[in-house]
Amino acid sequence: MTTPNNKSKFSAFSVFGAKPKDAVLLPSSAMNVRNNCQSGQWTIGDRDYGSKCSMTILKFSRFFGSLGQTSNTLWGQLWFIAESGELPQGVVMVTYLKNRNLDAFNNLIAEVQSKGTEPALGVFTPEFVKQSGQKPDDSGVVKPVNYYTLKWTWSERSDVQYAIIEQAAALLSDPINASRLVDLQGTRMMQCVDNLSVEELAALVGGNAQDSLQLQQRLASATANALPASASEF
Repeated sequence: MTTPNNKSKFSAFSVFGAKPKDAVLLPSSAMNVRNNCQSGQWTIGDRDYGSKCSMTILKFSRFFGSLGQTSNTLWGQLWFIAESGELPQGVVMVTYLKNRNLDAFNNLIAEVQSKGTEPALGVFTPEFVKQSGQKPDDSGVVKPVNYYTLKWTWSERSDVQYAIIEQAAALLSDPINASRLVDLQGTRMMQCVDNLSVEELAALVGGNAQDSLQLQQRLASATANALPASASEF
């Protein structure tokens, strides 16, 4: 007589459920991944997931506001699925880009679009690149510091790699699933600016005129290079 293993014995028992085979998992609450530019690693909570990752991007939006220790700046919100690296794969996650990293991403989008190609159909690979600079410490003494920026590259998919696109399209074809691409925690101190003009965002920002001008220029770049609405959500 064969004794069933524990897994099959309790196959009918379910509390949280499991990711279906050949499908994408959309967590009940946003899985926020930090591109940690101090350590050069991907981080979820207090856990590091290495520096390597390639991804499929599901949605791109622009926000203005504060996150972590950064206040009142323009952010790019990326919903993605990791395809390689140590991050969980086959799971919808979200991360945020700012300043130089956001500019690099927008430039790559424009470059791919200029070739008549939809960027969302390809594979994005962000790489942490070590940089050096200077920063004053708590006492005001300027000291050398090391940090990381993201270098973005894009590549076309092989036929096998299109399976993840089909799974993502199936997931987001359900309006309920598409409406769940919301990060309430991460954006609690932000405002979505996808539908604002450069002038409207400048009015929202206010403050220092030079900062406002620089932000207008960054928004103009992001507006020109952002994924079209029809492409950023399958």
